[in-house]
Amino acid sequence: MPDFQSPEFLKRHIQTTMDFYHPHCLDPNGGYFQFFKNNGDIYDTDTRHLVSSTRFVFNYAKAYEAEGKPEYLEATRHGLNYLRTRHRRDNGGYVWLLNKDQNLDETNHCYGLAFVLLVYATAYKAGVEEAKPWIKETFDLMEQHFWDTEFGLYKDEISSDWQQTSPYRSTECQYAHL
Repeated sequence: MPDFQSPEFLKRHIQTTMDFYHPHCLDPNGGYFQFFKNNGDIYDTDTRHLVSSTRFVFNYAKAYEAEGKPEYLEATRHGLNYLRTRHRRDNGGYVWLLNKDQNLDETNHCYGLAFVLLVYATAYKAGVEEAKPWIKETFDLMEQHFWDTEFGLYKDEISSDWQQTSPYRSTECQYAHL
């Protein structure tokens, strides 16, 4: 069994993860390649998912904190730039799924915004100062559009134009409200 409380195990795990992805996950055109075979080959260079985009930023920011390698902080900023310029929409929402210049799913998901909030906070903690206002921006967006006072829960998803809300209320994002 892995010892998840062991600093040595965690450092090895971080390094193993980074050795698998870095640097060939970096798409020079923006963001990260997200679809890998077990041997590390990339099998889809065009599709991007919001949660995967944020997970890569998170991993790079945490790896930078653990290892202090400048290229990890640079890769964090690389992913944040893609998140801000390609996933983020003019109305504040985030594209859930995209392929090159085509938005495949623009539905606003609270789950996705929770990852966006996490990644902005993690990047800021790692030293990306420009991420600080994005934390509040994202929290305010979640409160404005997703928080449902009647149920004391967040709405699960809302249409891209913020007009149609699914009836489901999620407990996945509830701690963001606290």
